[in-house]
Amino acid sequence: MPLNLSRRTAAAPIEEFYTSIHRRMVQNASTANEVRPTALEFSRALKKFSINSAGIALDAGCGGTGSMSLACAKQGFRGIAAIDVNHQSLCRVRTLVDGAPSSAIWLCEASVASIPFPDGTFDFVVCSGVAHHTQNPEQSIQELMRVIKKGGVLYVSLYCFQGSAFEKIVRLIRWIGGIVPFSWVHRVCAWSRVMNNFVLDHMYVAVLWLFRAEEVRSILARHGFSIIAEWPSEMDPFRNLGKVGALLSGDGLMRVWLCEKG
Repeated sequence: MPLNLSRRTAAAPIEEFYTSIHRRMVQNASTANEVRPTALEFSRALKKFSINSAGIALDAGCGGTGSMSLACAKQGFRGIAAIDVNHQSLCRVRTLVDGAPSSAIWLCEASVASIPFPDGTFDFVVCSGVAHHTQNPEQSIQELMRVIKKGGVLYVSLYCFQGSAFEKIVRLIRWIGGIVPFSWVHRVCAWSRVMNNFVLDHMYVAVLWLFRAEEVRSILARHGFSIIAEWPSEMDPFRNLGKVGALLSGDGLMRVWLCEKG
């Protein structure tokens, strides 16, 4: 079973938490003229697996960076819907996607667990690092399946370090996060990309589920997906260390699945 490390009460309001973290992500990337690693990995996967960009895409949980939406636009999708539950994040994304190449990007305030589009709307859906922050990740995956056309493709990434040494670290920092306010830690540590982009997310996010790869495969199969490929994300520095890596990060600090709807 997936492991639930969620808090009974949020350490910080979602508007404060995600808006602060994503604002600093964008600032850091702009200063260094870099693309976020997860977005770069996503763009490479689109090209490697020759994803057909003739149709319409959904960025399910675009956050305050819109990086996956922008990657889809560069790939040439003729339309992209970007949804997120945080209104402030969408306001920030609106300023980032103006003039995006080749595509229209539509922004919509909505949850991945209840997507406001009809069945079979999208040819391609990306849900990167989001479903494990919803109250019921399997329901969210079922929603993603519902809005994808038959033969459409899903790119989904999830935390898969259940049972690893990193799980113990996350338990510890979440305990610390229950004592030390988010606003103070972010003010002191946000200059560090590792702290802002990674540690604070695990430390303070209200809802957090951890998986094993086999559990995710079972969920995807139950909801009509066939797996094209899967791999530990490039963001996992331990992914190539064999058994030692498995002890440190399980099946991946983040693991990626590329699937087709049957």
